[in-house]
Amino acid sequence: MNEPAPTSEQAGSEQREPGEAGNFTVWQLFSYGFLTAPIAMAGFALVMFIPTFYAVDMGLGFAAVGAIFVAGRLFDVLTDPIIGHLSDETRSRFGPRKPWMLIGLPGFVLAVFMLLSPPEGAGLGYLMAASALYFLFYTVLDVPYSSIGLEVSPHVHERSVLASSKASFQVIGALTAAALPFALALPVAAALSLTAKFIIITSVLALLLFFAVVPIRNREVTVAKTGFFSSFKMIWASKPYRHLILCFLIVQAANALTAGLMVLFITHVVVAADLIGLFMGLMLLSTALFLPIWFILSKRLSKRFAWQTSILTCCVGLAGALLLGPGDVVGAVILSMVVGACFGCDAVMPTSLLADIVYTGERDGKNRLGGLFLALKNSVSKLAFVVPMGLAFPVLELVGFDEAGQNTPSQLMTLTLLYALLPIAIRLVAFALVRRLPLATDSAGHESTAQVKLA
Repeated sequence: MNEPAPTSEQAGSEQREPGEAGNFTVWQLFSYGFLTAPIAMAGFALVMFIPTFYAVDMGLGFAAVGAIFVAGRLFDVLTDPIIGHLSDETRSRFGPRKPWMLIGLPGFVLAVFMLLSPPEGAGLGYLMAASALYFLFYTVLDVPYSSIGLEVSPHVHERSVLASSKASFQVIGALTAAALPFALALPVAAALSLTAKFIIITSVLALLLFFAVVPIRNREVTVAKTGFFSSFKMIWASKPYRHLILCFLIVQAANALTAGLMVLFITHVVVAADLIGLFMGLMLLSTALFLPIWFILSKRLSKRFAWQTSILTCCVGLAGALLLGPGDVVGAVILSMVVGACFGCDAVMPTSLLADIVYTGERDGKNRLGGLFLALKNSVSKLAFVVPMGLAFPVLELVGFDEAGQNTPSQLMTLTLLYALLPIAIRLVAFALVRRLPLATDSAGHESTAQVKLA
């Protein structure tokens, strides 16, 4: 008696392609995620230290430095999809991603060295060149690297583990970049130069380890190459992807308000400016520590349930912010940990859900689209973090909020509403939308996103 032919979803979960990863070992997971640490170190330094260093220590001024970095971020948003598409369409015996990572690493380490170790007397032209190199080669390295995580595993829940590995090393990298200058008690310029050397050495070692240890799925593509706009149309035709991106955009906008106003909230509402470093450190640690909980929830129930739980948990935590006042350090500590824990889920679950969409859509010799899928998601994330500058800061200025001085109760309440209440409202909209994310199961009965039709 003939066996029934497997469904497309069964074929995707049961068949194994040459060189495809099965169950990742701990060492392979470490080797996969480790490269994220130096990339995160550079990103943290770029946000926290470099603008002030060039504006104040190098004497270039806040307005000029701010304009350069805003332009760089917009440039980054444009280059992400281009690099994602080019890495999708690359066909070599080494696979589509590795050649781009090999191109990206030298440019990345050069840009890091230029930004963090400028020569004496470096001016705005130098900063523009160094930042342009950084944003370009950061993308050339990171987008192909991160795209591999969407394609490498045929196992639904292992995709969450892979995303968690990257998220954990992202926290490690950020904490290292934050702690290194203070631990060594060096002047700012010397600390940044040392950080640059540490990033360069670590990133080279991480890339070698990645290439040597991580099993890469090099799927054969049998159809003709497609142009950028044709690939974009195929992606945007995916209803599950559009829905996922909408949910992600809304959640990231809420996170941007909370993260962007955290320093002001701690300084003026809790009145604990000297403990800002502690709160940020606890938030980052909580991100990493709670990742296993979100994974367990997603595996036992669903990725959608885990993300919804995180959204509601953050709403409850932010509601507590409405009760905080001067000296409420313990409450602020709890709030930081709750927010950090939920930030971790907001990073891992959308990425894992995206991996389900990508893996399902790239079967049977179809075009690779994982790089463009991921790059558009990255662009959405970066645009979302403009929300504090575009919404919250003008409102605070309108009510006369004084960043450096005393504020009235109504001005402080406006800050609290923007920091907590508005993000709660935004997150509740996201909660309702996440409920409608389509789910399906593979042949083993594991939850996944619905099959995506890309043809």
